[in-house]
Amino acid sequence: MRKKYSGVIFGLVLAVLIPGVALAEGSWSSYIINASRGFDSRVWNDRALDGASTTVNFQVCRDENTNNGTNDWATVRLWRHAGLFPPYQVGTDKNLSCWVSGTGNWGAQQGAEDFHFQLRDFSGGTDSWNVFDVQTVTVYY
Repeated sequence: MRKKYSGVIFGLVLAVLIPGVALAEGSWSSYIINASRGFDSRVWNDRALDGASTTVNFQVCRDENTNNGTNDWATVRLWRHAGLFPPYQVGTDKNLSCWVSGTGNWGAQQGAEDFHFQLRDFSGGTDSWNVFDVQTVTVYY
């Protein structure tokens, strides 16, 4: 019985004495294949239980225009859903140079709401048939 309580007490002491790293309340990962301009992500709920920033990270993005090589990029907009009202833009659009990895950061969001991001523009030309792929999308909130 004594060993059982000593482990619990040791754990509590460590939790109090060692400062913790601020972790995001939540995150999700996915991918994007053949997206057009205006593509909307899934919706997530940030309950604003922490002070973590809302970030969108694209790892390994590609457009169909192979002539621009390592210059692939995307412009991403964050939208906030406000109950019965239409979603509204949060901050400014973020430009992600994502040939390898690019991150947009909108800072900590105040108040619990639903959010989604939108692919506003990307490299590779403006032809309607041009599409965009991202190997890994990770959202932290």
